[in-house]
Amino acid sequence: MAFESSSPSAKSEWIYDVFINFRGVDTRKKFVSHLHSSLSKAGVKTFLDEENLLKGMELQELLRAIQVSQIAIIVFSKRYAESSWCLDELQKIFQCRQTCGLRVVPVFYYVEPSEVRHQTGDFGDALRAAAESRYAGEHLEFALSSWRRTLTDAANLFGVRWLECGGTEVKSIH
Repeated sequence: MAFESSSPSAKSEWIYDVFINFRGVDTRKKFVSHLHSSLSKAGVKTFLDEENLLKGMELQELLRAIQVSQIAIIVFSKRYAESSWCLDELQKIFQCRQTCGLRVVPVFYYVEPSEVRHQTGDFGDALRAAAESRYAGEHLEFALSSWRRTLTDAANLFGVRWLECGGTEVKSIH
């Protein structure tokens, strides 16, 4: 199902209804696979890396998929900030939010919005480690500053907190 963009700056039709941005190691099997399955059953065309990317494809293909999606769901988790790819995707999502009207929905999966907003605790440590493993010198500080700003912007959006209490899942709007 393709949608014509209402944004005057966007020149193409939507290819995906939803792009899911997530750190696979801690959410793929427990949350994202269920979300993707539910969306698919409802007829929502979803971009999921393991289904839509061929082995060996580059980050550019992921970034292109964001551009041709109508909605981005960002699944923040304890280990999200360990991935520079997730963080680069997040920046592209926010660029497309500004230029193409991409709608963004954050999901806080076992992580508090304040941890994402302020990059504190393990989340903040993981962010710094991801930046240090990829950049050095002034590039490190620029990347870290840019990622922090985007994470803060994302955490300031209304979203869903996902917790589990005694085997019962509890969802609440942030």
